[in-house]
Amino acid sequence: MKENTRQKLIDATYEEVYSKGYQGASLKDILQNAKVHKGSMYHYFANKKEMALAAIDEKISQRFDTRYGRILELDSNYIDEFFKGVKDLSNRDFNRGCPVANIIQEMSNIDDDFRITMNSIYKKFKDNLEKILDKSIQKKEIKQCDKKKIALYITSTLEGAILSAKASGEAQDYIDTIELLEEHINTLKI
Repeated sequence: MKENTRQKLIDATYEEVYSKGYQGASLKDILQNAKVHKGSMYHYFANKKEMALAAIDEKISQRFDTRYGRILELDSNYIDEFFKGVKDLSNRDFNRGCPVANIIQEMSNIDDDFRITMNSIYKKFKDNLEKILDKSIQKKEIKQCDKKKIALYITSTLEGAILSAKASGEAQDYIDTIELLEEHINTLKI
């Protein structure tokens, strides 16, 4: 029961922060959506900030583990599987944008705890991409390359594509950018 309460708080906090930003997130709405009393929240978290940081870290880490862990468990076709996932629009919300980028833009320059947490999350994202590239190189699917720079390039392009789609309201902006990114990365294939 206790873990269920904590998970409800994590889920509701993540959704509230993702939808409204940290500063716009209402503790009252989080508690109402989680169907949890404030006293229960204090059993797990000292305050809204601690709860938001935990929610962001846990939910995004879970998302990365699901999305990229699956690819890393494969025996081949790492790049193709990566792009298959990236092109799947069913798990994209262009109205709200990227939760990582949103929080980085909102909070990283005004709060060190958020900056540190978001830096760690962003690093996990790039590390996962480096691992995918490394496996692709090991299996001789792509040429030797500077995995660190390519991972940064992919990360930056994905974030830019999501932001472009959010700004324009057009999913096609994302699709067009991803097609060009895939074309470029495919030049590394052997």
